[in-house]
Amino acid sequence: MTTANDILATINDSIFLETIFQKDTDWDAVLCARESVEFDGAWCASYEKVTSSCPPEGALVKGIREVAFKKVYQITENSDLAGYVSDDMGLIAQACHDKVEIDFIDNLWKTYMRGEFPT
Repeated sequence: MTTANDILATINDSIFLETIFQKDTDWDAVLCARESVEFDGAWCASYEKVTSSCPPEGALVKGIREVAFKKVYQITENSDLAGYVSDDMGLIAQACHDKVEIDFIDNLWKTYMRGEFPT
C-alpha cells in the first residue's frame, strides 16, 4: 500500500509532475471536463467519506498539498490547476495515511502514476 511519505517522495521527484504538466494543453478546458457530474460527484463523495472518517489533515498531508501546488504552479502558471492537483494529492495522501480504501481515490493515484491528469 502506498503511504503518504511515498506520495511526498514521488511528487518531490523532479520529473513526476513535469511529465504530466509540461504538455501543451488547454488546462482550463481540462478542468471544465473534471466538473462533469460523474467525476465531480465521485470526487466529492470520496472527499466526504475521508473527511468524515479521518482526523483533520496533519502536517504531512498539508506539506504534500503545498509541494504539489507550488510545483504545478511553477510548471503551468495556472493557479486553478495547481489547486485541483493540491486537492487531489491531499485527498490521496489523507486516504493513504488513514488507510481508507476507496476505488475512486486509488484510481486517481494510478492515473497520476501513469503520467496523466485525472478527468
